[in-house]
Amino acid sequence: MALDLNNTYLLLQALEQSYPPQTLFRDTFFPNTVTFPTKSVLMDYRKGSRVLAPFVSNGSGSVNVDRNGFHTKEYEPPMMAPSRLITVQHIDKRGFGEAMFSTQTPEQRALALRAQDMAELQDMTTRTIEWMCAQLMIYGEFEVSGYAEDGKNKIQDTVTYADWTQKATMSGNDKWDTVDSNGAYTADIYDQIKTVAQTVSRNSGRVPNIALGSWKTCQYLLKNKSMLDILMIPSRDNVALMQFQPKITSPGVIRYGYLSELNLDIYAYDGVYDDGSGTLQQYLPDGYFIVANSGRGSQLFGSITQLEDDGEFRTYEGKTVPKIWKDTGADSLKIRVASKCVPKPEFIDDWYTIKAF
Repeated sequence: MALDLNNTYLLLQALEQSYPPQTLFRDTFFPNTVTFPTKSVLMDYRKGSRVLAPFVSNGSGSVNVDRNGFHTKEYEPPMMAPSRLITVQHIDKRGFGEAMFSTQTPEQRALALRAQDMAELQDMTTRTIEWMCAQLMIYGEFEVSGYAEDGKNKIQDTVTYADWTQKATMSGNDKWDTVDSNGAYTADIYDQIKTVAQTVSRNSGRVPNIALGSWKTCQYLLKNKSMLDILMIPSRDNVALMQFQPKITSPGVIRYGYLSELNLDIYAYDGVYDDGSGTLQQYLPDGYFIVANSGRGSQLFGSITQLEDDGEFRTYEGKTVPKIWKDTGADSLKIRVASKCVPKPEFIDDWYTIKAF
């Protein structure tokens, strides 16, 4: 029996088997996924508690204490819905990578092109999620901007975590790229990182285990006097404090070094995306340095409701929901991959962002 490749449930299974692009922010800091059967999601986040247990006298029973509160937002995530059109013109001639004298039929090309388009649309959605995760950790918010299908109605929204305060902008001699009259870099970078790591540890209740900067930003670690002074200590002694052995771990990601005293792995991340105008942008711009706890954030996905070929509206709970529909009058087929996602931190104090220069 032939598979019905227009069936949404079969397409959902196919999407689960595709491979997303490399995404450091999403996979490291927001690895948990939660899907909702409703179009809105519940965003719960909190701060840690440091309240001492009260003493009571013998025979006095107990003292009621308040529960540690948390913040809840009910929010309908903006929908991403990239689509592609397949027409007769796309399948009546040789496709990419196809032999010059191919025996493939237009029907076979249509199936291959459909699979390729679905994978690329999925990748686009994944890159947008990575962008949202990066924006959240750099700025504490991100802006949703776009247009409706008619190209006229503008979609505008801002997702913000106003309670996030762990950020600092370096100035003067504290900027990582400031040099003195002798050409020496003036900032005490090691002390800055140590202070930030202690702040995250104190406020989140967990020792941060990862730091991120772009390749250009991380280069200042090895130019800085405070770092070089430690590295100049005889090797058997400084190895207990820090190690720098840059090594590529995946495309766009370099494990740059390790600060042993702080239990902090340092990564240089130069992942890029096309901003839609043909210009490549970095997910993590030069000049920003983030110290964080990994593994605690989540991606929240709202449900997608769509009209199916049988004329019925159906709601799907999932990370991405595909749809294919035909326009027989125009001899065309449209493919769409929809997703409604918003990243959410577990603890708002899980990271600290430095604007280093």
